[in-house]
Amino acid sequence: MPRKQQFSSKQKKQQLQEKRKRKQNQADKFGFGSDEDSVKKKEEETDLKKDVEERRLNVQPVGTAHERVNKYSLMFGRESKEEIDKNIKQSKEPLPELNSTLLEAKVEDFAVESPDLGMPKRGKWSYSMSKQKLELAEQKEFREWCNRLDEYYQNLGRGSYYERNLETWRQLWRTLEMSDVILFVCDIRYPTLHFSPAVYKYITEELDKQVILVLNKVDMVHPSVSVSWKRYFEQNFPEIRVVLFSAFPDEQKLVENTGRRLLKKQNIRKPGWAYGAESLIKLAKSHFEEKKKRNDVTPTGDKPGVSEGDEGGGEEESEEDCVTIGLIGQPNAGKSSLINGILQDKKVSVSKTPGHTKHFQTIFYSPGIRLCDCPGLVFPTIAPKQIQIVSGMYPVAQVREPYSVVGYIAERIDLVSFLRLTHPCVEDEPDTPWSAWYICFAWADKNGYHTARTGRPDVYRGANSILRLVVTGRLCVRLVPPDYSQDTVEDSYKDILQELISFASKEESEGSEEDYSEESSEEEEEMEKDQKTGNKFSLLQVED
Repeated sequence: MPRKQQFSSKQKKQQLQEKRKRKQNQADKFGFGSDEDSVKKKEEETDLKKDVEERRLNVQPVGTAHERVNKYSLMFGRESKEEIDKNIKQSKEPLPELNSTLLEAKVEDFAVESPDLGMPKRGKWSYSMSKQKLELAEQKEFREWCNRLDEYYQNLGRGSYYERNLETWRQLWRTLEMSDVILFVCDIRYPTLHFSPAVYKYITEELDKQVILVLNKVDMVHPSVSVSWKRYFEQNFPEIRVVLFSAFPDEQKLVENTGRRLLKKQNIRKPGWAYGAESLIKLAKSHFEEKKKRNDVTPTGDKPGVSEGDEGGGEEESEEDCVTIGLIGQPNAGKSSLINGILQDKKVSVSKTPGHTKHFQTIFYSPGIRLCDCPGLVFPTIAPKQIQIVSGMYPVAQVREPYSVVGYIAERIDLVSFLRLTHPCVEDEPDTPWSAWYICFAWADKNGYHTARTGRPDVYRGANSILRLVVTGRLCVRLVPPDYSQDTVEDSYKDILQELISFASKEESEGSEEDYSEESSEEEEEMEKDQKTGNKFSLLQVED
């Protein structure tokens, strides 16, 4: 047997580099290159520059060139250092007087003036175009749209977050094209912020399709607020059909006023029959009957959920044999939870983190009804960035400057009373006014959030904790229609109000005015329990 030749580490390194280069060339040949390289290459070919520096969120580590896990990640404009320093300085100034009227909002308060800036439209294309030519044309038109929108924000004097990832917008275009009925899902706490008039106009006028507005998460507000928003949209948009929805009606907690108390942390809830699901199913079936008359299609059954379109399981249905219901909306609006509530089972993955759904997915409710879940998109708006973070569009864990957001909340609800805080300067300077910075400082000190080295209260963690309370609904912050009154409800909406109150009264917690602090999550408690049971010497440890 011949003797093996010596193979040095230098030769091994060179061999790995050549192998990696061959894989990269093969990946680029078939379109599997890394996201950053492909985007950079397209921008060089289109010869377009970015006016605003972009920032990707929820980015996952990439192992190989074939893994494009960050293709559909959230992408927003990056805040400048000057803007962050200005907000931090402003958060240390005394808070203005509490003004609850700031919670009143109309659709016009957040909508952009020009409909063309409200949504990028897909350009003209034909089957004769190659894939590379079509992608370059869409990339060029999308970058021009972003530059026009950035110039609009610059002239306006302020900016807002909006989705800058073309791949995510392509998911929306595909969902709208394949759907017969569009469900525009909005969070009932911020419906005027989540609703986009430009997208609604594009669907109804250019695509000529029916839109159903779904006001989701009605279990998080008082029933009178839900009824008032239903009345507002039906009066201002007569052609739209509004449905109130809740994926977890059995866990409803009645909250009389905004931020009246801090609710206890809720356990992980399993999907069950959702409130409002029957109305959505009836609308879908009525639309299917109309389509059946036109195409002479006969439904084969009404049994819920069997197959998932993209995964390939179950029976295959042609486009003419079923009606497709598309779900669109902002991130964290509850689109995936809505599907699970309708199907009475967990069919799609859900998460509190915005941007969890990466790609559109289809699921059959019955052989005649197909549901299409689209990833959430942040539509262009003139709303402040603070309310966008509060509404859950932006991941709280990646907010670079949360203090101004806490100040935005404190100007609208009495955070000091609801959190039962004590001013840090109460002993030295009792007359010192509250500021957003002091609120975060006091909340961090109350819950034991301290830095590792100096032992001072961790102000950033305190601010982050307050934002999580608002996003998850433990601290109720919501918008209301203009001239809202809890006691004034029209006769035509009283039946709906009584129905909502009956659901809310099932699980209403009475006399829970306790002093709640930020408790450890269930996952942390289970981890601590596992650590104790898994440690062989845990019984020898002396308890304090």
